[in-house]
Amino acid sequence: MTLFPNKLNDDYKGSILAIYGLYPVFALYIFRSLVHFLSENAGLVGIATIKELPIIDTIDPNNLVYLFASLWGATQVSLTLVLLILFIKYKSLVPLIYMICLLDHCFRLISGSLHPLTDDYYINTPPGVIGNIPILIYFMIMFYLSLRKGNA
Repeated sequence: MTLFPNKLNDDYKGSILAIYGLYPVFALYIFRSLVHFLSENAGLVGIATIKELPIIDTIDPNNLVYLFASLWGATQVSLTLVLLILFIKYKSLVPLIYMICLLDHCFRLISGSLHPLTDDYYINTPPGVIGNIPILIYFMIMFYLSLRKGNA
């Protein structure tokens, strides 16, 4: 398998595990993107358990935070749709799909390092923080398997 095949088609020659490994990824991406995009507080309070900011002189800073989180969710919805279309139409691009997921996850980790939130911002540790390293390892293994020839 190659990252950029010469012909785009449904002819996937990598590990079948990498194909099945995308199903939980898509389930997670669909749930995450729709929550961030559509929920009232963009999932920041209910799922990520981020504390709400205090209202200052009748101005609610949370609306601004929720707006940007919702825009982020809209971007996640777009990415998820593109990846799903590529997966359904062109199985030969499975390695590229994993590379995009891996890059997206690395950028999330970098962003979290550039703008870290201390425990003071959270009620509990968010699921995204808990799963960061296991998901990174998962993407690296699946990317490798997607490039490896064979059925295993």
